[in-house]
Amino acid sequence: MTPSVRSFGSAVGRRWPTWAALAWAAISLADVSDGLEYVVLFVLPATGYLFLAVVDRSRITWAVVFAALTAVVVLRLLDIDPWPALALVVIALAGAGLISGQLRRPGLYAWQSPGALAFMAFGLVVLSVPTTVGGYLVAVGLLGHAAWDAIHWRANAIVARSFAEWCGVLDLVLGLGLLVVFVIR
Repeated sequence: MTPSVRSFGSAVGRRWPTWAALAWAAISLADVSDGLEYVVLFVLPATGYLFLAVVDRSRITWAVVFAALTAVVVLRLLDIDPWPALALVVIALAGAGLISGQLRRPGLYAWQSPGALAFMAFGLVVLSVPTTVGGYLVAVGLLGHAAWDAIHWRANAIVARSFAEWCGVLDLVLGLGLLVVFVIR
């Protein structure tokens, strides 16, 4: 294998979160309905970011992601709305983080609680408006969360950088993809 081929392979391998996010987005957008199914994609990660800021363990990011996704899937399989549980988790984590002092630290730590509460509130607004408006708001929420991810990726703080990359690319592509799908329809 030539050095340029090895170098290219290494570069592609380092960007595995981007490739995984692009694949997920392509598959997901191929079967999109009104876009409201994606609300959880900016609320759940914001909750995870908050949790990881409170425990201050970015190395467990992917375990937290898989646990949170599993919890939402199980709740939906049981026909239980995950929103009340997510809201309670955000409120409890914000309180615990403020009491422990983790969320009173300067920089990104101080922004986790207001960020999670804002994404949660925005998600609830999305679910309370007409579906056609809600779809556009979901796209805006995803683009907002992509910016949130980019800030965390750049700072290399709170969450694993690989997750910030994956989530940011997924949010960006889904947000833009929804806008394209809605304009085409």
